[in-house]
This record gives sequence, structure tokens and C-alpha cells, in this order.
Amino acid sequence: MIHVFFSEAGAGIMKLHQESGKIDRNDEILTLAFMLDQGDIRLPYNSQYRLDLIYKMYTQNGQIHDPKQIKDSIYSYVENVDRLIAAAEKGEEICIYSENSPGDVSGFIFVCSLLDPYDIGLQYVELPQIVHNPDYTTLFPSLENILYEYFDYVLSLKVEVPYFDVNYYSTIWESLKNENSPLRAVVNGQIMSVSEDIYDFMILNRFEVSKYESRAIGEIIGIYQQKLSDYLLADRIQKLIEKDALTVLEDNELPYNRLLIKTN
Repeated sequence: MIHVFFSEAGAGIMKLHQESGKIDRNDEILTLAFMLDQGDIRLPYNSQYRLDLIYKMYTQNGQIHDPKQIKDSIYSYVENVDRLIAAAEKGEEICIYSENSPGDVSGFIFVCSLLDPYDIGLQYVELPQIVHNPDYTTLFPSLENILYEYFDYVLSLKVEVPYFDVNYYSTIWESLKNENSPLRAVVNGQIMSVSEDIYDFMILNRFEVSKYESRAIGEIIGIYQQKLSDYLLADRIQKLIEKDALTVLEDNELPYNRLLIKTN
């Protein structure tokens, strides 16, 4: 079986489960972290534009210990697409793991567009927004946390996606490509093309008083309970600084450690 994840963390945790014997050692675990909720999607997934965008997101906090390792990881996503297509051609089982985040949903329908020509279905695991257990209720848990702690529960969520659904999602991807907005977001449970400033009000609300960037990002994800990546939010914060909507009170070589406030 091929297991597909849209984050390095999710794939890494699945590899730990594989090492412990919870899944077949012959299974393959692929990461396709193309961040397709952002930027131009008319250009191919393996274009230099897309690879540069991912590198920019990964390195925007200035902590670049091994640029070559980062680039190698990014290029491995392209190789993983080749492996996925080869598996589809052979009719191998494919399972996709996702949460209801713009990046994961965009990745899922992108994969459907890749698999559409092969007339196959797939298996799909989507983490619900609320996970209950006897001791507590976790709102908006991350796929990584639940996959690590409750592996059997995650596997119990697996459903079959028949080919006609794969084909349907593929048409949605083509529509999004034609619209080619700067950003895609999940609105009322549906992936949609949106303007790049859709999250600005949430960002600016957190800086009514001075605050470190990392704290504000954590608050946006936690308080608003949005399945957004810190990469995307940090990139938008930088753009708001450039537009003079945010003021830097204390600069830092690591942008996440800057002290910011909403510009009066």
C-alpha cells in the first residue's frame, strides 16, 4: 500500500508506526507537501516557481541549518509523485491522510487529478474537527497528534473513494486552476478560491497590543481554530509589515521573534 501525507510531520509519525510493526514494512509512505493552497497552480507542481515557494516558506524564519537538506526534501516530493503515478498504473492500493486544512484539501484534490487518468479509486482518512474520548474533548486536533496517540482510531476513519468521486474532485482541481487565485481556503467545508487578504482581519486583531509574532501566530491558530500553517500566516504578516499595516517595534534576525503592533 502507498500512504500519502501532505506534511513531513504526518509522514514521519507514520514511519515510526511502520518501524514498530503497526503497518506492513513493505508499504511506502510518501510526502507531497506542495502547499497548493498558495500561489499559482496553473504552473506545474514540479516547476521552479513551486519549489522556490516551498523553500521560501520553510526558511522564512531565518533558521537555515542545512539548505541542501531542505532542498533535497522538497525535490523528493516530485519524486514521490512519480512513485504515486507508477503505483496507480499498477493498480496498487493508495490511502490518503488529510485534515480539513486548505493545504491538505488542495493536496487531496490535486492527487485526485493525478489519479483520474488511471480509472482507480482510493482509500481516504480525514480527521474530524472534533475528537471525543472518555476523558476529554479535543477541538480541532492536528492529524499528527492524533496519528501518534490514537493510531487505531485514525485507521478506523478510513473510507473508500470510488473512481467517479476521484473524477469529480479532479474536475474541481481544474476549476481552481482556471480561477488561479493567489490563495485557496476552506469556507463552509468547501475549498474555494479567495483573495490573498482573507486572513488579514484575524492577524490585525491579534496585534491591537504589541505582541511577538510567534505568539500571535499561535493565537490565530488556537483562538480562531483555523487549520492554517504558520508558514502561510508568517508570510502574510510580512506582507502586512511591507504595507505598513503592522509596525515592527523590536526587530530580530529570526522574524518569528519580532515584536509587532498594529499601525495606528
